[in-house]
Amino acid sequence: MALNKKLLTILALFMLFTGISADNGINSPYSRFGMGILSDQNLAINRQMGGLGYAMYDNRYINLLNPAAIAHVDTLTMLFEAGFSLQNVNFKENSKKINAHNGSFDYIAMEYRIRKGLGMSIGFLPYSNVGYSFSNREVNINSSTNNNVSSTNSYNGTGGIYQPYVALGWVPFKNFSIGVMGSYIYGDISHNVATTFDDANIRSRIRNYTIDVSSYKLDFGVQYDIPMKKGNMLTLGAIYSMGHDLNAEARIIDMTSQNSVLQSSDTTNINDGFKLPHTFGFGAVYKYKNNWKFGADYTYQSWGSSDFFGENKGVNRSKVSLGMEYAPDNMFAKFFKRISYRAGLYYAQPYTQVNGDKGCEEYGVSAGFSIPIINKYNNRSHLHISGQCIRMEPKNSGAIAETYLRINVGITFNESWFTKMKVE
Repeated sequence: MALNKKLLTILALFMLFTGISADNGINSPYSRFGMGILSDQNLAINRQMGGLGYAMYDNRYINLLNPAAIAHVDTLTMLFEAGFSLQNVNFKENSKKINAHNGSFDYIAMEYRIRKGLGMSIGFLPYSNVGYSFSNREVNINSSTNNNVSSTNSYNGTGGIYQPYVALGWVPFKNFSIGVMGSYIYGDISHNVATTFDDANIRSRIRNYTIDVSSYKLDFGVQYDIPMKKGNMLTLGAIYSMGHDLNAEARIIDMTSQNSVLQSSDTTNINDGFKLPHTFGFGAVYKYKNNWKFGADYTYQSWGSSDFFGENKGVNRSKVSLGMEYAPDNMFAKFFKRISYRAGLYYAQPYTQVNGDKGCEEYGVSAGFSIPIINKYNNRSHLHISGQCIRMEPKNSGAIAETYLRINVGITFNESWFTKMKVE
């Protein structure tokens, strides 16, 4: 009965999270392009280590960057993890600066063992997010009257793409694991661009871009352990995510109006162009003296074949992550000797074009720690706290640069749900 109550609680939380997923915490003008700001499948531990994860596994935490890691979930253990973030964003354009604050509930995941060497995970992750609202003023010459005409260009965007998933990890033989993750990709994105004139007799123009996605995503992964001298370990990992057409319903509605009266409306339907990229990833982690981990990941995504709304083409993207961890392995030590410390950094190229040039390069550094949650029932759960500094650097001089200061908070409940109680 207790197990059923816990499962019902998890299901209720899952349904609640899917219901509030539209609150994505994004406020970036660069989410206008492509499918928005991409959200890697980073959970709390990955975020602390600069996005490292292809060759990592730990039976205390969940790692979804490589589904092969799910195979290592501990016996009789149920892992449940949720995370949220708070951030301050600084926008800088030439000498102008402005700040924005927001937050979001980011993900929910759980993981458990089906049988020896076979683990399963289900959860809910974001894939991409869109959120922005800004405007600018222009002064032009009216060719008919040769008078100056002032206008306002307004840009607004909302929405996102989400991925509830089911994943399996299996150890077919010693030191080798494989995994697969299947996700349902869904969501909608809306962009609105309006040009209005101070003179109401001049026609205004409004363009509305919408996309509705309902498709799938498949990720595959492998991990291989190479035992080293003195009990050290080198783990290699690789992932592949299958690229394909999303068959998304996309359209552009181009309207003109005068004195608030609609003058014309043209609709263009786009049948292709929105695609998931083929993604390849490779990583290595060296485990030293059972306490230290040092690792690196490389990711390549073939966005170059994508054409977003027929206007902004994709760009093939590479990402490099480096990370390290110091984690005491004695769960019965004193409190402060059980805190794990992590740090990392990454560099990512853009996947979209902005006004014909490549978009923003992304630089990030992170650091964090995991605090054990100790009570009379459990001493294996953890609270994860990390800080990130992320810089979005545009290629064009004079374009908007973004600097994010982000606090990530995650909590992993690690409980022995399947233990059989013995009564004497």
